[in-house]
Amino acid sequence: MVIKEQIARIEQARTLLAAALKDCDSPQIEAMLRNADMELHWALWNLGVVVPHRPELEGAYIGA
Repeated sequence: MVIKEQIARIEQARTLLAAALKDCDSPQIEAMLRNADMELHWALWNLGVVVPHRPELEGAYIGA
């Protein structure tokens, strides 16, 4: 897979996580989804994408 395609898919996955988190009423599920987003955040970082070190502060962060 080309790196640009991989980055696009990871970003898409983060968007899907954001949708899954909307109106999530289970703290346990919310924590797992946020953890998944953190892992994707670090995947992007390791691929050379400039991302803040604290994804919860990102403007488009899940639950924002």
